[in-house]
Amino acid sequence: MQASQLLARARRVRLFQNGAADAPLAGVYRCAYRGAGMEYEESREYTPGDDVAAMDWKATARLGRPFVKRYREERSRTLMLAVDASPSMAFAAAGPSLYETAAIAAVTLAVSAAASRDRVGLVLFTDRVEAFVPPTAGPAMPYAVARTLAETVPAGRRTDPAPAFALAATALAHRAVVFVLSDFLAGDFTLPLGRLASRHNVAAACLAANDQGSLPPAGLVTVTDLETGGATLLDCGNPAARARYAAARTQGRSQTLAALAAVGVDVLTLPAAAPPAPALAAFFRRRAGPTRLRLQNGRPL
Repeated sequence: MQASQLLARARRVRLFQNGAADAPLAGVYRCAYRGAGMEYEESREYTPGDDVAAMDWKATARLGRPFVKRYREERSRTLMLAVDASPSMAFAAAGPSLYETAAIAAVTLAVSAAASRDRVGLVLFTDRVEAFVPPTAGPAMPYAVARTLAETVPAGRRTDPAPAFALAATALAHRAVVFVLSDFLAGDFTLPLGRLASRHNVAAACLAANDQGSLPPAGLVTVTDLETGGATLLDCGNPAARARYAAARTQGRSQTLAALAAVGVDVLTLPAAAPPAPALAAFFRRRAGPTRLRLQNGRPL
């Protein structure tokens, strides 16, 4: 899929029918994640009742009379997208591949963040960093994300997210939103994501195909691991063998997501056969909670 196609699909899911520039997904994204904190605005002379903790000691010493610092709330956010481009993400059942769905979701998030005037960055990874777009604000960022996702040819053949997350941690000077899109079938995500979650808002979007955990009743089949290259002979004609395989895949993913949740990572599932926007919007609403949702033009966001 080309960058222009990714961008067109992302914009299509975020616009109102009348083509308004703001969108329901952008609205719930803003409610789910607040700004980074307080930003210094100016210093002024101290007046009785001011908080002593806000004293501007440098200005006080320089001018010979007490001054305090004034701050304003910083509304802007930084969204860092981390997208898995390892070989297992190329899996496709009867529809788009896991990577294609992840790319559409990432560009959709980038469009929503750009509409909120937030900084957007991207790290594309396999067992190494395949591409990096530093967090930047501006209307051109969704296209930069889409182009990187569409045009990068991964060199890695396995999954190791640690280098990508280390780079993200270095690039993010202040508290940010980190959105990881992967199938979470290989690689150790828990430890490096736990470190990120101690400083940032981290969400793990698990890409899943409808029939990825099942095998067709096709008799003896040799299956090859897309990442290790290892081959195994499976008796797909045996219902018990198919059931064990499906249970093992389901259990493995459930254990991974539970471990991520335990270290403070928000988790959600993105079905590869469905547009990602509804699942993303539902996730943002759950995260925001009813007390943090605001009204826009008289309607709930």
